[in-house]
Amino acid sequence: MKQGRFVQSREARWAQYDAQLERLRRKRGSDADLSDFPARYRALCNDLALARTRGYSLSLVDELEHRVRLGHAYLYRPKSHLGRSIGRFFARDFPAMIRAEWRLVLLACLLLFGPMIWLSWQIAQSPEFVYRVLSAGTVEQYESMYGGAKGIQRSAEDDVVMFAFYIMNNVGVALRTFGAGLVFGIGSALILLFNGVQIGAVAAHLSLSGYQENFTTFVIGHGAFELPAIALAGAAGGRMGLSLLFPGPYGRMAALRLGARRAVRMLYGVMAMLLLAAGLEAFWSASALPSQIKYLVGGALWLLVLAYFLFAGRAGGPPRAD
Repeated sequence: MKQGRFVQSREARWAQYDAQLERLRRKRGSDADLSDFPARYRALCNDLALARTRGYSLSLVDELEHRVRLGHAYLYRPKSHLGRSIGRFFARDFPAMIRAEWRLVLLACLLLFGPMIWLSWQIAQSPEFVYRVLSAGTVEQYESMYGGAKGIQRSAEDDVVMFAFYIMNNVGVALRTFGAGLVFGIGSALILLFNGVQIGAVAAHLSLSGYQENFTTFVIGHGAFELPAIALAGAAGGRMGLSLLFPGPYGRMAALRLGARRAVRMLYGVMAMLLLAAGLEAFWSASALPSQIKYLVGGALWLLVLAYFLFAGRAGGPPRAD
């Protein structure tokens, strides 16, 4: 077949291909309108192969190659499903990763919550023990924060400012806890212990000083996300530390890269929990709602977080590691 006849018999189809390609580029047209584009692309590839085999002009071959390249770019470009990936991560991958690392998570929880329980008992037996843990100035600062008739009170403008502050503070604590895991996990363990001692001493002293309701109603809501998130940041740091201590068949740096990949994905979930905690602490915890409502909501949030990590994503297969 001569080139002129070849072009004449196909140029209408090529024009339709070009029109569909333009609609794809502009993201116009329904899926039904564009459903036959892959078939048109394959037909164009066949036309290009024929043009080369039959020795048609270089200009025609170049023109067809250009069309094929454009079509290939749209057919085989990576498809972004960011929303779906984020949803799958929180619905399945994140809780599944936490369950897979249950030993590290359990250890991190013991390191954080164990000192809280011990300090509560110790200070209940000997109230002056708080000054072995906290300075007198720190104790007075917390007493002034929670010592009012209604505890902490703020304006709406202050809530917005504190929201930003809580984000920076919470993220800073989590990143330090996580990053310290590079010291073979020891750094993460020490930071968890330190935070457990500090929080336990403050909680016990305020309870004995008559400020228990002000303190508890303030922390019970956002604490359901913040405290587990800090423990999980420590577990993620411990994962990196264990990769250095026990590299297995890999070199230490290769093992660290593998461990860090998993640990960083855990940290993504931790950051989301801390963002929720900051929002609750800024806009809910200091609100003037009745104590009974705060206790009810706070208790429900603790149960929700526990149920999430125990049950979420069990039917979705193993978590993605990348």
